[in-house]
Amino acid sequence: MSIRLKKSTVIILLVVYMLAVIYVVFLDPTRVAGERYAEPRWMPLKSTYDFIIEAGKSVRYIRYWAFFALNLIGNVIMFMPLGFLLEALSAGAANKIRVITIAFFFSLSIELLQLVLMIGVYDADDIVLNTLGAWLGLCLYRKMVKKNVVLVHNNS
Repeated sequence: MSIRLKKSTVIILLVVYMLAVIYVVFLDPTRVAGERYAEPRWMPLKSTYDFIIEAGKSVRYIRYWAFFALNLIGNVIMFMPLGFLLEALSAGAANKIRVITIAFFFSLSIELLQLVLMIGVYDADDIVLNTLGAWLGLCLYRKMVKKNVVLVHNNS
């Protein structure tokens, strides 16, 4: 059994997905209301490293580990659909770099907007984790195509 998608359907899903990400990051009242602006975290993976060190000191505090896991896994999972959908639109080995580049710049744009608008925190880790998520989504799509689970075709 395989799922057949039209390219136009994939484009609609991609737009809905991107709007959902923008809503979650910038407009979700539960997220924005409880947060304060914090200093930008410029160095990639430093926040993750620091958090592991702090959480390691406080093993008895499950909330540190829960927050760490939510942040780490959440940033990866949030961008998996982007990699999946972009790859569905432009399948091919040469397009792998294009998909990763688009995901990187989409994530960078979100982080820079957070910095400029002072909503949330600019964190270079998020860019790395988001890009990793997009790559995993791309890999998932390719795996599903190899097994004929999902196929994308032109509208005609």
